[in-house]
Amino acid sequence: MKRIALIVVLILLAVVAYKGPDSLIGLAKMSRSASSETDRLENILGQPEGKSGKKVLVAYFSWGGNTRSVAKLIHDKTGGDLFEIKKETAYPKEYKPTTDVGKMEREQDLRPKLAGPLPDLKQYDVILLGYPIWWYIEPMPVKTFVEAQDLSGKVILPFATSGGSDIIDSVNDLRKTLPKAQVKDGLLANMTGRIDNWLKENGL
Repeated sequence: MKRIALIVVLILLAVVAYKGPDSLIGLAKMSRSASSETDRLENILGQPEGKSGKKVLVAYFSWGGNTRSVAKLIHDKTGGDLFEIKKETAYPKEYKPTTDVGKMEREQDLRPKLAGPLPDLKQYDVILLGYPIWWYIEPMPVKTFVEAQDLSGKVILPFATSGGSDIIDSVNDLRKTLPKAQVKDGLLANMTGRIDNWLKENGL
């Protein structure tokens, strides 16, 4: 019995070290929901005024469903518009091939083409930007999204899901990518109980 427990622990540690899509959190769910449309959210556009009176967009990228669930929760709290960032050519449905593609895109600093059309980002005061941590930073489709339009002066609030990495490296990366935007400290949203305080601290 102890041997079995040791094997399980070693497997979990290996997954954390691997740091693939949406990392460890909800690993079993990832393999199921990547091919399922049942938990997809409809985009909500044209209703930008949030509950705080600010014009808000919750934009997110999700492969396994974890970040999508957090984005829905945040949108329920903030109101405003909701938009899912999607690649024009979707990632594989299987976990390991997706990690390979994500790693290749990161190493080659690619900007994958997105499925459109994209929302007009000029109309928003605040953009809440959600993603899983892939290879220590945001997935490359997120970089495509934030570079597609001029975000000078916009407030960007990053939130992420991860099983091993912190959000700090991705926030620093976004600040380098968007030097004229106000990229605030991000929220690692594995524990959803922190969301309310984070939103309140940022005026939402």
